[in-house]
Amino acid sequence: MQRLTRKLSQFLTLTTPDRRTFLAAMAMLPLFWVGLRVLGLQRLQTRLQRTPLRPSTTLTHDEIARLGALVNSAAHHAIGPANCLTRSLYLWCLLRRRGVDSQLRIGVRLIQDRLDGHAWVEYAGVPVNDRPDVSADFTPFAEPVSPSVFTTP
Repeated sequence: MQRLTRKLSQFLTLTTPDRRTFLAAMAMLPLFWVGLRVLGLQRLQTRLQRTPLRPSTTLTHDEIARLGALVNSAAHHAIGPANCLTRSLYLWCLLRRRGVDSQLRIGVRLIQDRLDGHAWVEYAGVPVNDRPDVSADFTPFAEPVSPSVFTTP
């Protein structure tokens, strides 16, 4: 019960716009997860790009990072899984709707003969929903990569 009370009091300390963003993310993250499973990344991202970039609302880097933190926090409370790709794709879409030209980054690393992947969003070359040095651990793809490069001969 104390945990629930603490979570509620943390939620109530948010500003009204931050509460809306948090609740919207909680509602949308499961839909983005399903969209990724049904359509795949490329088709879902293509559909999301059909909505033109809105005129910029001149958000500061701190405000953009705040949106990233809210989406990450909502992912911990959303129904169903919300992995890094789901969170980052939703954040990328949210920023796009607010007129912010950001980039969805997907990177990989090899650990003990196992390929490990991770996704994050960058604005002006700086991660907004992850550690600033995330690209030191995961090498981001510069452009979309064909799945055929991952097949073994």
